[in-house]
Amino acid sequence: MLKQGNKTIGLALGGGGARGAAHVGVLQVLHNEGLRIDQIAGSSAGAVVGAMYAATKDPIWVENRFNKFINSKMFKSLGTDRMIPDRDPHSAISQIAKKVQDQFVLIMSMNKTFILKKDRLRSALDFLLPVKTFEELKIPLKITATDIQTGEVQIYSSGDLLEAVVRSASIPGYIEPTHSEEKIILDGSVGLPNPISLISQLVDSTIAVDVKKTITPNLNNLNIYEILQRCELISYTNYLDQQLLEADLVIRPVTLNIHWSQFDQLPALISSGRTATEMVIHDLEKLLLKSKKWSKRINRLFKQKTY
Repeated sequence: MLKQGNKTIGLALGGGGARGAAHVGVLQVLHNEGLRIDQIAGSSAGAVVGAMYAATKDPIWVENRFNKFINSKMFKSLGTDRMIPDRDPHSAISQIAKKVQDQFVLIMSMNKTFILKKDRLRSALDFLLPVKTFEELKIPLKITATDIQTGEVQIYSSGDLLEAVVRSASIPGYIEPTHSEEKIILDGSVGLPNPISLISQLVDSTIAVDVKKTITPNLNNLNIYEILQRCELISYTNYLDQQLLEADLVIRPVTLNIHWSQFDQLPALISSGRTATEMVIHDLEKLLLKSKKWSKRINRLFKQKTY
């Protein structure tokens, strides 16, 4: 068991679709070690898992709820299985099928802004979340979304929890955007892949969980689409890594570059989250023994006075 004492801990959970299931495994190990989480911030999948844990403080309940959801008709109606990429891109048939699929997606994307209505996602999250307002949570929570009109990050910490999580988890191109006044709001991980900056000055130590895809040297049969995808991944990775520098400890579960829609991989991802956390318990123990950072304490006092 970890000895936390009076030291406050913040947990930042990043986005990644199905890869966000690794957050559940991380929480289970931290919970079993007796670690008290004082602040949570989440983007996209991290907002979903963060809200479920902040409402219950029970990571086993979170896993069981996800399992119940994955086996429900409601989940099947989301159609995420149709988004899973071809498992064997090197076969001739698969390459032809991919070219046809890419052409279809290109044509469709010129005429539509989303595939799935926002109400479908709302129903799914309504099933997953045991409470509907921030005020009912047991742990303070901050959730992000992104206004794609301006690029500004939207931060939610009070009021309608369900609506905040829906906005944060609205995957671009897949879920219908939220139109609010002049804003067009989508996925929180677009503007802030890991929201560590929202809580780093509110606590003594911060832990970030990183579930992004990794850059692997496996580029074959190059085409324009693959080049653009790789360039986007490089930009996203570099931006996210800069954000993670603000964390005192980063937990990086092995996600095997699983596609965001591969929810059938939940058990493996949760297990990976547990393994990654168990590997850094010694580092976490050392972090808890360190003296409080005076700069954070002063900044925290200043923030408290200005509210």
